Amino acid sequence: MHQRYGEYVAFLGIYVREAHPIDGASSVANDKVGIRIRQHRTFEERLAAAQACCGALHLGMPLLVDTIDDRVGHAYSGMPDRLYLVNREGKVAYQGGRGPMGFRPAELEQSIILLLLENGNAGRAGR
Repeated sequence: MHQRYGEYVAFLGIYVREAHPIDGASSVANDKVGIRIRQHRTFEERLAAAQACCGALHLGMPLLVDTIDDRVGHAYSGMPDRLYLVNREGKVAYQGGRGPMGFRPAELEQSIILLLLENGNAGRAGR
């Protein structure tokens, strides 16, 4: 989606509390890509973990890092993962369910297309 709609939509990832730390509920999927991170105790640790994840996962979009008090994660109920689409006025146009079961990129893409159509970008929506 970032490649398809990135010219019209600003995509951002926000790294929040580690969902699968090695000192907690570790994950086989994380192990497969070499992500072995302890739960962060400081912002510096969180920043280093975000950089390691960004590199291991080859993210093609900017990754922001939540504060150590999880301000963004709590405000958007974004833990462990969640998709949001925010319109130009700052209003939530789409809120996905909590991941992993509620993580539905196809729903987000449909919402992006509808928002582009509503904003008069009909030619851009079909890309």
